[in-house]
Amino acid sequence: MPSQRTLTVALVASVALNLFVIGAVVGGVVVGHRVREAAQAPERPRQPLWRAADALPPERQRAYRQLLRAEAGGVGGQMSEARQARREAWADLGAQPLDGPAISRRLAEARALEMTARGGVEDRIVAFAATLPPAERAELAKGLARSGPGGRGPRERRQP
Repeated sequence: MPSQRTLTVALVASVALNLFVIGAVVGGVVVGHRVREAAQAPERPRQPLWRAADALPPERQRAYRQLLRAEAGGVGGQMSEARQARREAWADLGAQPLDGPAISRRLAEARALEMTARGGVEDRIVAFAATLPPAERAELAKGLARSGPGGRGPRERRQP
């Protein structure tokens, strides 16, 4: 006959094993549920400005996308410069002595660079839209409002 100590150890081991199995099952259910939710969620367009012209005729789509390609080089350089300035400003946050006004100035410069770059692209889009017939301009406006800079369409808003 097993001793009281052996029975106690076996009981504790059994409880631990059961808790482990229950935890694994619950974890699997939660992960499975999250995977299903992610698979069912509508995918947001990866290139919202690019996709804004999807409703235009093919020749207008080509012209619009050619405009975006032409802007990409300059904007990319400015955005890269802004990111670098922001990284340097955040790195200086740990310096002794702290120069808060200088860091704030550098962050403001980074924001200004980003806004200049974005503003240039937006101005080119407006100039392009001015060349379109009213119906096509309205389609481009819908595309930009749905997925363009600064906005999400009603279908893409996340529910709390």
